[in-house]
Amino acid sequence: MTNKVFKYEGLQEPAAIAEYLEAVRDGFANGAVTLTQGEQVLELLPKGLVAVTVEGKLKGEDRKLKLTFRWKERDKECAILDAPLLITAREPSDA
Repeated sequence: MTNKVFKYEGLQEPAAIAEYLEAVRDGFANGAVTLTQGEQVLELLPKGLVAVTVEGKLKGEDRKLKLTFRWKERDKECAILDAPLLITAREPSDA
């Protein structure tokens, strides 16, 4: 089995990030997420149950949102957590 890592770090407008998230959503729905930057390409084929981690942080003026999706290529199913995850969007408050 080969190890391959794709990493991108950069600044993007929120609208561009929304487009990336839509592409990730579509990739999960269609069974393939492809990451590309220049000659670097990594195709991920999610199937079965996928572990999801959502982490949000407030530290001074800094904000962080980290989404992690993890799965293994295996036949066995893992246990599903009882409490569902809820992510919502709303207009920012003026406060």
